[in-house]
Amino acid sequence: MLGFSTLGCPGRPLAEVAELARAYGIACVELRCADDEPVHVGMSGDDRERARRDLAGLVINSLASYYRLCDDPVDKLAAHVELAHDLGVAAIRVFPGRSPETSVDLAAERLAAAAQIAGGVTLLVETHDLLLRGKEIAAVLQRSGVSGVGAVWDCMHTWRAGESPAEAAEALRPWLGELQIKDAASAQDRRPLVPGTGTVPIAETLAAAQDFTGPVVLEHETRWYADAAPFEDSLAAFVRMMMGDVVDQPD
Repeated sequence: MLGFSTLGCPGRPLAEVAELARAYGIACVELRCADDEPVHVGMSGDDRERARRDLAGLVINSLASYYRLCDDPVDKLAAHVELAHDLGVAAIRVFPGRSPETSVDLAAERLAAAAQIAGGVTLLVETHDLLLRGKEIAAVLQRSGVSGVGAVWDCMHTWRAGESPAEAAEALRPWLGELQIKDAASAQDRRPLVPGTGTVPIAETLAAAQDFTGPVVLEHETRWYADAAPFEDSLAAFVRMMMGDVVDQPD
């Protein structure tokens, strides 16, 4: 199932997000959940109902929250769980943490606590922050000892941390709930490029994850990069790539 994150079209009304998805044959969207977006935990009941109408026909595969396991109190997650239920979203993306205390063991402990208030919503921990590798996130999930949790594999972060796509896929395979695709010039220059024109090993990632049947999502961070490649150019290239028209990447 192909999808994209609204991080690529920040602030765009949800009706336009749905129109964009339909135009490119996209089945699902990941909604960035933040105060500066149409979707946020402070939405009124009317706004939530309008969001459901605007996105009718699309799967909302996850709310991309900014909840950090090792940084934030667990009760902060409750409002995201309520929003997920109201919008009919099955999963919430969370980050492991970026405070000095961040570790596999602490993230696992906090994830176990968070799962107790998830109310049936799956918590997907992304390869991000100070735990970039698939093997680290897999260890968090395993040590948490709870069900209803999984992983978001951001292929750029595992790669820039020195983990090969094959290694990341092997570690995350039992847990994988979403695969994020993006491209950039290098591990240091992460300005978003059209998929297939940078150095992130996308083709190798897709090959390593070929048995994954869940959502494959384009993440294109125009929110933080004013000079990012145009989102719709990247979305078109992503769709072509996923249909088998893979652009050869530079050596």
